[in-house]
Amino acid sequence: MKRFKTCLPAFMVVGVVALFSFSDIFAQAPAPGTAAPAASLLRITDMTKLGKDALQRAPSLGNRSPKGRNWGVFDVEFETYPQWIDDMSITFTVMVDNPRATENEKRFSVFSVTSLYRDVAMGRDHKAGVVLLPAALERYGNMIGFAAQLYVNGELVGEAGVGDGLLRAQDKWWANPQIVSAPNVQKLEGYLLERSKSIFALVDPDSYEVSR
Repeated sequence: MKRFKTCLPAFMVVGVVALFSFSDIFAQAPAPGTAAPAASLLRITDMTKLGKDALQRAPSLGNRSPKGRNWGVFDVEFETYPQWIDDMSITFTVMVDNPRATENEKRFSVFSVTSLYRDVAMGRDHKAGVVLLPAALERYGNMIGFAAQLYVNGELVGEAGVGDGLLRAQDKWWANPQIVSAPNVQKLEGYLLERSKSIFALVDPDSYEVSR
């Protein structure tokens, strides 16, 4: 009996330690219905670089017009890990610089559009894209930034961007209000179009997610 009483505190200590160990395990496990971590949903693998890669002429079904104009064409590529993603959205942002702007004009312009996608299957080589109208390039300047933000169930699960010129050293410039909402920056609507709603929808359509 004395030996049992002597060992009893040791058993109690072991029990308490085990209890806390199991508590830690359950505390770390996600509760049912909890959203999966962003890293388990998707990963951005590539995106259009600025420069010649982002400038294209519109596709033509016949003889190409001698008045061909440059369009800004941007893609983001990503891979997904769940069997299906029911709904996701991508916000695309493009920034241009017009060094010839007058004192009465804003030097920088930001164009953005959000595309919605449904039933995105698990796999690699997903693509989504947008195009910038020629008039935007001709009137408002040269492209200096492109970014994409991917959302699932309203949660940001991936973002990436490229910058040139004044944006080259700016980390996540697309999410920095001191840049995109600066006094010398204007936000313009209607110039950045979803690829599926432009003439470029005719080019390799099966390689791209179709917005809804």
